[in-house]
Amino acid sequence: MSYFYHFWTLKKNLLILITLCVVLIPSSAQRKRDEKLIQLSGVVRNEFLQPLQFVHILIMNQSRGTISDTKGMFSFVVEPYDTIVFSAVGYKRTGIVVPDTLESFHFPVDIVMEGDTIEIREVIILPWKTYQEFKQAFIALELPDDDLERAFHNLALIQRQIHNPDAPPDPDVNYQYHLREQFNARYTQGQTPYYSIFDPMRWAKFFNYLEEGKFKDSNKNR
Repeated sequence: MSYFYHFWTLKKNLLILITLCVVLIPSSAQRKRDEKLIQLSGVVRNEFLQPLQFVHILIMNQSRGTISDTKGMFSFVVEPYDTIVFSAVGYKRTGIVVPDTLESFHFPVDIVMEGDTIEIREVIILPWKTYQEFKQAFIALELPDDDLERAFHNLALIQRQIHNPDAPPDPDVNYQYHLREQFNARYTQGQTPYYSIFDPMRWAKFFNYLEEGKFKDSNKNR
């Protein structure tokens, strides 16, 4: 009877010990694993210290990561020795390694990404499909022989604009005129704009003002 009692007691104690091992060992392992987790957070900027939004932030060789918000800020959980890769369109890829010597569970970083300029070959857009079409158009093109002929051409445009101001201007002249207007607006931004003396549109307005008498002395009419 004593033999069976001791055997039953030993078996009971063994079951209790196994149960404690099953309960305590996983919780201890889970606690050690949780102690390795680190909150990585910070902001991503460019070389001008401006925040970069929607930057892809991934852990190398893993499918976990995040993206920066509209202010360039981000935050997610990593582990020591993780390699964090930052990538964005127009910028060189960069990365950091999470150290294992951190004294806290928070790792703040400030990431600066360098711009990546991709140079491409010059593309010239021409109104001709083939070289033969360009050759024929170039041969048929009548170019002025000298500056005097170009001046007569500009004066003819001015006279046409004066005598018939409602007529649509020449497409080429109109195109060149608007290009000059845009250039002058940008070049003289914040200061008094200048006007070219060789601008046919300005001369046309000048002659129109003369015919309308806008340059007469207003004191004489009083």
